[in-house]
Amino acid sequence: MTDAAAPPRANRRISARRACLLTVRYRAQKAWHPATALDLSADGCRLRLGEDLARGSSVSVLFEAPLRDGATALSAEAAGIVTWSRLEGLSHSVGIQFSAAPSALYELIESIG
Repeated sequence: MTDAAAPPRANRRISARRACLLTVRYRAQKAWHPATALDLSADGCRLRLGEDLARGSSVSVLFEAPLRDGATALSAEAAGIVTWSRLEGLSHSVGIQFSAAPSALYELIESIG
């Protein structure tokens, strides 16, 4: 019997995600649907939504930060690919990897942190 440690797992994420609860919209085909962003980074996000999205499908996500003290609302739209989807209770959680983050997304991420 050996006491060899298990090899460390590689971190698959390029950048750390920030926890959030943002009401967002996503478009998987032609129509926009409501969702909730649970975490967000410049490279991707995790959404909670009411349908299962196929792995590898293309989506666009529209993020809007809530207004604070009369400030202008920050918004950003990012295109990406569904990397995973699973049923969690009555809703689905979906991981999305963005193709390229627009500069407005960096501002939005800073505003929620």
